[in-house]
Amino acid sequence: MVVALIIGKAFVIQAATLTPERPWKKWKQSKKLSVSSRISTIDQLIEIKATALVNSSLSGFLLFLQDVNNTPAWLTNASDSKIVKHISATEHIFTVSFSAIWPLKPRHLQLHSHYWQNKDLSVEIQLKDDFSVEVEHSDAVRVKLYEGHWLLTPTLNNQQQKQLIIEYTFIAESGGELPKWFADQLALKSILKSMKKLSLLLPKSKWQQQAIPEITELSQ
Repeated sequence: MVVALIIGKAFVIQAATLTPERPWKKWKQSKKLSVSSRISTIDQLIEIKATALVNSSLSGFLLFLQDVNNTPAWLTNASDSKIVKHISATEHIFTVSFSAIWPLKPRHLQLHSHYWQNKDLSVEIQLKDDFSVEVEHSDAVRVKLYEGHWLLTPTLNNQQQKQLIIEYTFIAESGGELPKWFADQLALKSILKSMKKLSLLLPKSKWQQQAIPEITELSQ
């Protein structure tokens, strides 16, 4: 019986390993920017992946992202962003408010952000809902983030300038009564516009001149 159970478990693990990954469907693509999507395993919600190649250091990107006063400049329809709790040098809780655009009502996110650096020098940022801190959002509709993940892979261009391959994947539910197809299109268009703005503003940001002591940059 024990042998049978072990074999059975081994078969399940092997079968799971052999299960093909759900393919991404390319939605938009240019030389340095692409947006893809696929149906997730969470309530058939859309999962979106945006990838960009941008001139930036790792520290520059992390500090740019943490500059919440600048968030409305690049994040589509964001009207305000605040850090409401510092947990550590690599963790904090922040909010993002989105202005109302027809036919949507105002939206808000409240997220826990945590980043770390891997041995290959890539940096990951994990985002998740966190409402442990009470923040007043009036009548804004809460956006539910099921998954949010940044992967920053440093590289050098032909001129030995620092570049990042930025990959952001997320699964979110906008709330309200919008038809799914319409909400999906809005999400795709919003992330494309956001990544374009980020790609333009990040290389020129003042944060490119700053460094995070705990972050190791790719050597030139």
